[in-house]
Amino acid sequence: MHHYDEQLINLIIDLQERGFNHDFVIEKEYIRCLQYNELISPDDFDILETYHCKSSGKNNDCSLVYAIRLINHDMKGILMSDYGVYIKGMSLSLWSKFNNVIRLNLSVIK
Repeated sequence: MHHYDEQLINLIIDLQERGFNHDFVIEKEYIRCLQYNELISPDDFDILETYHCKSSGKNNDCSLVYAIRLINHDMKGILMSDYGVYIKGMSLSLWSKFNNVIRLNLSVIK
């Protein structure tokens, strides 16, 4: 997991310049591509990069930003979540996919 100290908007711009042009959100058992209103199962995407961004606001909120690639399509995009929304209502299989990536990235940092 990368810790990104610059503004969140700069990270988003950087990812978009590298071809991550679609937006994804978490929906219980799936992620949804907002541009195509398609549900994608955990088996149909890979998490290529993970970022932990601190907010510059009063609350010192943290965001998780994922660079995602669909396995069977030439499509890449961004999924953003704060820690509170991260696990709320998420299916076990989807949670496992995100959690394994975070745990793997944290073990590399040590």
